[in-house]
Amino acid sequence: MTFVAHRDPIPPSIPTPQEVDAQLLKLLKVKGADPDFWSSKDRDRTDSAHSIFQYPAMMVPLVQRRLLGAVLEARPDIQSVYDPFMGSGTSLVSGMHYGLGVYGNDINPLAVLISRVRTARSVEFTVGAIAERVASSAAADRRDTIETSMANREKWFQADVSLELSRLRRAIRKCDGLWVRRFLWVTLAETVRLTSNDRTSTYKLHARPASEIEKRTLSPIKVFRDLARENAASFSAFRRRLNEAKQLKSAKYVAETDVRVGDTRNAQDYWGSAAPFDLLMTSPPYGDNLTTVTYGQHSYLPLHWIDFKDIDPAADIATLRTTQEIDRRSLGGAAGNQVWTEAKLLEASPRLKRFADGLPAKPDDGRTRLIRFYTDFGASLDSILNVMKPDSYMIWTVGNRNIGGQQVPTDLVLGELVEGLNCKVVTTLTRRIHHKRMPDRNASSATMREEKILLVRKGEG
Repeated sequence: MTFVAHRDPIPPSIPTPQEVDAQLLKLLKVKGADPDFWSSKDRDRTDSAHSIFQYPAMMVPLVQRRLLGAVLEARPDIQSVYDPFMGSGTSLVSGMHYGLGVYGNDINPLAVLISRVRTARSVEFTVGAIAERVASSAAADRRDTIETSMANREKWFQADVSLELSRLRRAIRKCDGLWVRRFLWVTLAETVRLTSNDRTSTYKLHARPASEIEKRTLSPIKVFRDLARENAASFSAFRRRLNEAKQLKSAKYVAETDVRVGDTRNAQDYWGSAAPFDLLMTSPPYGDNLTTVTYGQHSYLPLHWIDFKDIDPAADIATLRTTQEIDRRSLGGAAGNQVWTEAKLLEASPRLKRFADGLPAKPDDGRTRLIRFYTDFGASLDSILNVMKPDSYMIWTVGNRNIGGQQVPTDLVLGELVEGLNCKVVTTLTRRIHHKRMPDRNASSATMREEKILLVRKGEG
């Protein structure tokens, strides 16, 4: 009798990080053969409930899903995606299409509210009917109490507009269910944006001319009702698509979702056991918000009509102290970071040093703002890497702002900074901007017509 020695099956070899890099590069080359693959000309504003609020500089859901899909094809073991500058949550809802755990934070309470609505694991499918009842209740309300204590309210809202917004706010407060109220608050936020006296041609607060305001006849209740119908339909389509992709079980999203109010410079302090994350996908600010995209100013009027307690216990009402407070708290908005000094920053990025040294005398604070933003951004990078797994991939979508008529080489600076922190830039893609709504009257970003997408891998532990 012949005996055959038993052999354990040979386990499949685990590809090295370098082999995964090479596979990704091949995938990206094939997919990028179409020049519009990363720059989709087609835009579906209802995609993934993208249009429930007109948030500044939103990413395109389809493009983010394509990026994510390419990385998942090479790294199918990825289970979670993190966005430390999540804005309205486009990266996070992109992750939901693949059944990933999604995690994000933002310093802006309105961004947190919008993202919490979009990434909810469970939703109320009759929210459209509820919104109709809210509008009817507001229309039947005859009280004239104004439900906001904001300073200088008369500048930003006509008297009849304030009355109807107050009636809507009272009706929303009566609703049961936290997610329902959050959905209604987001709809009210867009109503405020459309019915205030603020101009919509820029994200900075600028009142319309008095002669134009006098000609406007607005009914926030009517606007709210119309928006609620659109938002409910958009959200229903999003959840239906998740269900078709088998990412819902008993109408509940299959993975974890967690959205928080938080400063990315301290991310490691509040993510705790949720971290480390498998993948990062984000679009960070282009520079300090005060002189680039004023996310905070854009959010200032809507937030005055929303109950902060329904956003997050960590949402600080003091962010409404002034029109610039949220932006001042954002990267580069105020002095005080001692983690990354100017000397450390400029040593880490020679390209940034050359750019800073070559800036013209005007604007006289241009260099100061540039350095202040990047020292804060450096501190954010430290914190972000602390919550990412070794060998995890990071997808950074960045734009190049202008200072003194010169374009900051944001993508090259980011590449030098991350490589100095034991990361590797695997490749850089170019995305042409077809649809992203930017502040046309803001000289810091008006000329930006393309973005760079950096695929970065964190070093081994």
